[in-house]
Amino acid sequence: MGVYITTSKNPSLKTRTFCEALSRLVPMSSLEQRGSKSVEQIFKRAKLLGKSRVLFVYEKDEIPSKLCFMKVKAHSWEWIGEEISISKLRIHKIPRELPSELITKGDRKEEFEKLLDYCKPEGDEFIELICGRHALSFSYNGKSFLEMELI
Repeated sequence: MGVYITTSKNPSLKTRTFCEALSRLVPMSSLEQRGSKSVEQIFKRAKLLGKSRVLFVYEKDEIPSKLCFMKVKAHSWEWIGEEISISKLRIHKIPRELPSELITKGDRKEEFEKLLDYCKPEGDEFIELICGRHALSFSYNGKSFLEMELI
């Protein structure tokens, strides 16, 4: 289980920073730069790492602009959900120690539960992903660490 996060082929510093933030906020995720890997090679790498999802972060003009999700199956893969377009993003300092569980809230709760394919939290310590129609926000203990405005 978990999410394998990867960048576009030649990511900017802003995109790499954004991906690093996502990998710290999405429990059980792994991050690697894509480099020259094909989509098929990304699928095989995610499968090798035991991940059930891949999150591709694309950029436009050196700024993260789009999120696309892949479902990893036993012998194949498929795109899931719709592309998520980012219009603005804000990253705050993320602490070293964070809970290893995530909970989703908001209008798009079910959609993001499927996209991220994670286990429901068992404890009372978790990162919150607020999923609005036009915004996503990761927070913990009332402090926001990553905010995205969506198109």
